[in-house]
Amino acid sequence: MRSVRGLLVVVALATSSLLLPQFPAHAAPGDLTCAESESVSYSPGLLTTRRPVDVSVHNTLSCTSLTNPAVTGGHVRATIRGLDRSCTDLLASGSGSYTITWNTGDTSTIGYTRSANYVLGTLVIVESGTVTAGRFAGDSVTHVVELLNLNLLACLAEPGLTSASGLGTYVFA
Repeated sequence: MRSVRGLLVVVALATSSLLLPQFPAHAAPGDLTCAESESVSYSPGLLTTRRPVDVSVHNTLSCTSLTNPAVTGGHVRATIRGLDRSCTDLLASGSGSYTITWNTGDTSTIGYTRSANYVLGTLVIVESGTVTAGRFAGDSVTHVVELLNLNLLACLAEPGLTSASGLGTYVFA
């Protein structure tokens, strides 16, 4: 009788481990992590007063994905013409969307909110959002970029601040 009861306990434990959900010992990594090189140009350059400016963005991404190893890189290339901008807008918060084109030819459209801080010559921008369409749809996205050695004195006279560049990261989860 004792051995039958012991056998039933072993069977019950084995069966319960098959029926109950299994949780990992730690959180799974995000879908995708990317290192970024970013460059932005302003034409004409940004000044302390607002004026229509064309803003061109070129970001190159180098990525690692555990869930989709074919995605190894991507880029964002866009020019927005006639934006009413000044140097003070660099610190503005806001929201928007943009599209990343992956090395596989797929795209991801990201809707985001933005905040920025200026610290010791570096503009730190944080964008938090969600992939609204395309590859990785539904993932949350955190994008942090540091625009290094920003020369804000250029904002005081023509030609103004004409470019910025820096490094960043993307995390999709």
